[in-house]
Amino acid sequence: MEALERVIISKDWTTLLILVIVFLIVVSNFIDQKRLQQLFTIPFDSSYRLNFAHQIWHGFNVLFFVASNLILSLFIYTILQHFYPDTIAFTSRPYMRIVGLLLFYWFFRYSIGKLIAYLFEIKKIHNQITFIKMSYFFSSSLYLLVFLLFYLYFFESRTSYFYVVLGIYLFLLIMRYLQLLSLYKRQIVFHLFYFILYLCALEIAPLLIAIKIGI
Repeated sequence: MEALERVIISKDWTTLLILVIVFLIVVSNFIDQKRLQQLFTIPFDSSYRLNFAHQIWHGFNVLFFVASNLILSLFIYTILQHFYPDTIAFTSRPYMRIVGLLLFYWFFRYSIGKLIAYLFEIKKIHNQITFIKMSYFFSSSLYLLVFLLFYLYFFESRTSYFYVVLGIYLFLLIMRYLQLLSLYKRQIVFHLFYFILYLCALEIAPLLIAIKIGI
């Protein structure tokens, strides 16, 4: 059996992409420096949620949403390139395809969330949960960007480092859900059916649909 040569991620377009991401982060910093600084402490401090929960549609959030999606798309691309290089090699513009699927995922998830919030009259709680999830997404994206920089430019051939990055990212996701459970445990206990419906509709269904479309 002939060995397959490992496809290395091109540094040309990834470097340009990272420069775009850094530019978006720098502009976000000019918009609200305090908010950017507190993003790093979200997994360990609730001050960000208390200070900015009323500013969902802020210019900072819009820019950071774009930057975070570019980062996550690069992370997913790196996963596929590392474990499934043939899939990347035979897919037309794989990175742009991942970005498109992510945008579809967020749009579908946001629309379903708004519908559920309207039908069950939980708009306030839905907005609070959306803000917490969005904040953790931004925070984990910052950490993820740092790890990706090291992986792409220093440790590209080290699978062990790649697993460390995956582990830390999953840890941040778990921290997010633990905080949500802690903040809304009373509502969850008394409205368990709605919580399960909310979980399936917003966490599971959009992800499965996006994966199905991607495949």
